[in-house]
Amino acid sequence: MSVPISKRNGVLAVVSASVLYGFLPVFVKAVLQEGMTNAALVFNQFLFTSVFAFIIIRRLKISLRVTLREMIELILAAFLGYGLTTSLLTASYSLIPVGLATMFLFTNPLFINLAMIVIFREKATPARGFAMITAVMGLVMMADFSRLNASGILLAVLSGIIYAAYVIANKKCSFARLDPFVLVFHVGTVNSFFFGITAAVKGELALPPTARAFILMVIVALFCTLAGVFLFSTGVRILGASTASVLNMLEPVVSLVAGTLIYHDPLGLKILAGCLLIVISGLAAVMDQPQEELSLQDAEIS
Repeated sequence: MSVPISKRNGVLAVVSASVLYGFLPVFVKAVLQEGMTNAALVFNQFLFTSVFAFIIIRRLKISLRVTLREMIELILAAFLGYGLTTSLLTASYSLIPVGLATMFLFTNPLFINLAMIVIFREKATPARGFAMITAVMGLVMMADFSRLNASGILLAVLSGIIYAAYVIANKKCSFARLDPFVLVFHVGTVNSFFFGITAAVKGELALPPTARAFILMVIVALFCTLAGVFLFSTGVRILGASTASVLNMLEPVVSLVAGTLIYHDPLGLKILAGCLLIVISGLAAVMDQPQEELSLQDAEIS
């Protein structure tokens, strides 16, 4: 007998993930101020995430067993979805403003919706088109175009395309049936291995240097990564990749507000208008979502 899961639960999961993801840059900046390098930080982020996920899996007695196909797809999705996306986005930061790079990363709902419509034959609706256009307009208003660089833009756009493929994989690939904690564990393990090698090659492989840095890394791993990935993956399975990706555009809004409150970053009327447009786009995406409830059988989590 299936247990119904309402659309509201899916929306709550994605919005919660967006809030947690949105606070990630705030804590990352604090960790970097403690003396950690980018390479060491990302390695520790995924290492801690993998450890916490394993502890939860053992406590809940969840099976870690995966098929060969699931493992291959998981490795590819983890490496591309986080590894390559993070690498490309980080590289773009040195060429274009961070706000502009973030805007291009969050064009991923455009690519997701196009793929779902063209490849998976999802219905193209006016509300979906309105949501995508409104979201992009909001990001454009929030971004800083004072310094343009073709290479930086290309890197950031590629990061958005690759992340779009990762989001779709969470719905369409064989590992979509796995428990989200198992998914987080494998994503963390794959990326801690990859970034551990990267940090070692750079001579930057190290654990948090101070007690404060260690506590901040625990927050980054446990809440902004593990809980964020768990909630977003759950939301994708319930709502679908298209709706979840548009709702996730609340993330840069949360980052902006958090940066303003904590680091006193500037916040003008143009940026506020951009935030409002993104919120409107999220509401449009939710209203366009079919009203019928899904079941645990449809949005398989175990």
